Amino acid sequence: MARHAEFPYFLTFNTVIAYNAFALHGTPVDLIIMDNQIPLATIQTLARSVFKEAAKYGFSQLDVIRLVNELMDNCTAQEREIAGPIGNHEEPTVMTSGTACLPLSSKRLMIRSFDAESDIALLDTWLSVKYGRHFVLSSTAAQSISIDELVFGERNHLGIITTLEQKPIGALAYLDHDDGQRRAELRKLIGDSEYRGKGFAEEATRLWIAYGLDALKLDKIYVSTLQTNLGNIRLNERIGFQVEGLLRDELLIDGVRHDVLRMGYCRNYPVPT
Repeated sequence: MARHAEFPYFLTFNTVIAYNAFALHGTPVDLIIMDNQIPLATIQTLARSVFKEAAKYGFSQLDVIRLVNELMDNCTAQEREIAGPIGNHEEPTVMTSGTACLPLSSKRLMIRSFDAESDIALLDTWLSVKYGRHFVLSSTAAQSISIDELVFGERNHLGIITTLEQKPIGALAYLDHDDGQRRAELRKLIGDSEYRGKGFAEEATRLWIAYGLDALKLDKIYVSTLQTNLGNIRLNERIGFQVEGLLRDELLIDGVRHDVLRMGYCRNYPVPT
């Protein structure tokens, strides 16, 4: 932090960014090539989330400036350690079947129809832990729906993610399918912890979106995610979802109110590259 210790505390936040960019790269801020892969709306949402948590902790304006300095230092250190994009993502999904009906298959997994008789007990197990309970949080009622409402709701469509050996590892859903408006809310869950963080959620979601477009004739698919779930937000962006809005203090979870990020995928709008 010695590099930034002489930084005047009275400068504005934008000046902080410009100063740090020049100090770290030796280039005026307006000449630095910005990476536009992260949409501005996402950056603004993340900034609000960080600021909200910092304010709860008691950060002063000077503390925020110090935080920015630390973030810049971490980014620079990371750039020196690795080359290429952050993360270790799978190659784009290669589909090995059509997407107009179930089952669907790709190079590592399959998606089959949900069988209430054989699958409901396993789904209930996945939903009983903290990791899975967001799958049944209603974005319209701001409360959890029952597993019976999820499974037997007339406007819901469920699928089970399996390995190629047909081992169930997760679930997908389209909720509140509006046939007239051709839209639905997408939910995804890797219930088997052994398969989390390995790209299965992204691979399955790409298949499920193709199914929604081809079989259900959806024009609009939307997701609702907690503002602090950065991994899920980034996954949604890679697939093609774009931030549409922020619902402030939308959900009450364990006595704490949380903002919810609404993201959408539209058939008639090109996905930014």
